[in-house]
Amino acid sequence: MKKQILCYTDFSENALNAINYAIKLYEQESCVFYILNAFQADREASDIEALVPDPENENYITAKKTSEVGLKNIVAIINSNDNHIYKIVSNFNALLFALKDTIKNNNIDLLAIGTNKASDIESGNGIPTLSIMEYITECSVIAVPGDYNFSGLKNIVLPLDYKEAINEINFTELLVINKLYHPEIHLVHIKNEFNLNNHQLENKTLLESIFKGLKYSFDTLKLMNINKSIHLLIDNKQYDLIIFLDEKSNYIGNELPRSLRKQIDTHLSIPVLLLNIKVAS
Repeated sequence: MKKQILCYTDFSENALNAINYAIKLYEQESCVFYILNAFQADREASDIEALVPDPENENYITAKKTSEVGLKNIVAIINSNDNHIYKIVSNFNALLFALKDTIKNNNIDLLAIGTNKASDIESGNGIPTLSIMEYITECSVIAVPGDYNFSGLKNIVLPLDYKEAINEINFTELLVINKLYHPEIHLVHIKNEFNLNNHQLENKTLLESIFKGLKYSFDTLKLMNINKSIHLLIDNKQYDLIIFLDEKSNYIGNELPRSLRKQIDTHLSIPVLLLNIKVAS
């Protein structure tokens, strides 16, 4: 079964770079890429309610044509790959609604997005990258810095506190990437306690089972502030990708200060992959 990947574009260079990154990352994988553009006509759209198009409205006709032509131009310039199929989606809705709608209708496995420019965030144009990452809960999300060029994956870092929901299905995307590139996986415990409790020890044992046979290591950042530690990991040139488990109460969520949110949006130096958490049945 082909992997279903959604790439959002607002026709910016950052968005195009994210599309090219995803294509290169999965160049050896059989994939269907959906290239999405969300457009509006003459009224502000809601993130929770679908817009109803008026086929006779001139503004709608113009906006739709601009969107479709732009999408076709992107498909024409991206690198072709016999393993990949490209489909365009021009969605008459607000961005967040369009993303959820497309993910639901196409059983998307992964959403790839580019990070915003600082000027866009400060001027109120565009939606902060982390807001999208927090809003999308149906699939994994990867955010790619606008100036980041893919050159393979040698080192991946995954910060943990061993309190997360450890289940092999939650590491599906990481295991796929490992099969493609066989990177060194650094499981970093940001330690703010002296000893692991029984639950944490059980989770560490589960991790050893899940990553058995892979190149991985358990590393520890002792007695460091969690937010400062993540800053260091994101800025570390040793790593090619940083991965988080999508738990809103953990690193990506309430404990993430505004300064770090802004860094993810505008000053990210390496791609960030947010793994979708599936509740065990």
